[in-house]
Amino acid sequence: MIRQAPSAARALPAGPASALGYWETRARQFAGAGAGLAAVCSYGMPGFYNRAIALVQRRALAPWLRSLPAGPAGLPRPTALDLGCGVGRWSRQLARGGYRVTGVDFSAHMIEQARARAAASGADCEFAVANAVDLDLGRRFDLILCVTVLQHILEPGAARRAIGALAAHLAPKGTLVLLEAAPARLCKRCDSEVFTARPLVWYQSALRAAGLRVVATRGVDPMPFKTWLLPYYRGLPRLLRLAALALATGVSLPLDLALAPLVAGMSWHKVIVARRTPGGPL
Repeated sequence: MIRQAPSAARALPAGPASALGYWETRARQFAGAGAGLAAVCSYGMPGFYNRAIALVQRRALAPWLRSLPAGPAGLPRPTALDLGCGVGRWSRQLARGGYRVTGVDFSAHMIEQARARAAASGADCEFAVANAVDLDLGRRFDLILCVTVLQHILEPGAARRAIGALAAHLAPKGTLVLLEAAPARLCKRCDSEVFTARPLVWYQSALRAAGLRVVATRGVDPMPFKTWLLPYYRGLPRLLRLAALALATGVSLPLDLALAPLVAGMSWHKVIVARRTPGGPL
């Protein structure tokens, strides 16, 4: 069964809103606009910036989002969980690729949008409101996809519990695919009240503790120009910040796309792929 969770999957410290209030506000402002990228990529940022984020994410995830080969008639399709599904962009792609997809998100309004968008596109997906930290769906999945969710769980213990919950939902031969801010070294310059970048070694340690082993990593965005700019972005005059962001994005995007597979260690965000440790607990 799916547990309707009141506690924060993406925790906020004391501040202007609770975690749930923050994500519901973000969803109501932007989840229905265009592709919904301002709700699920970078909150309220210009369209060109969020389209660039979406493009490098899609490129980095492509090896794990391929369509499945057609199997014998009558056999059940492999299952996929899209944790933190937002407006369902990855859920729809996985469903079109042959998976039976369950998408979950902390925000009820995100789930409303995900259902509507899936229905409009003809994608057969199941969606529900659920909490990443104490996820309890009562079943396991062949593929679990988790894109930029753990970086919003600020409390380290809660983030580790979320990874443990993901491991508990992974089928014995299943694959967990994370895409998170995971720099090579601890770097706090872009941290905020809703985001924290944990180094790659933190994810490796947390996955090992959950009985999983990292089998692959892939870079997403190795160019540092955006992370240099973002800590100062809001303090700049509007025209100057837009010009600076456009320049940083325009320079970064082609280099990110070309170099990300080659220099994973330099990437701010990484795809981290994990499977069960042989002989580990099921």
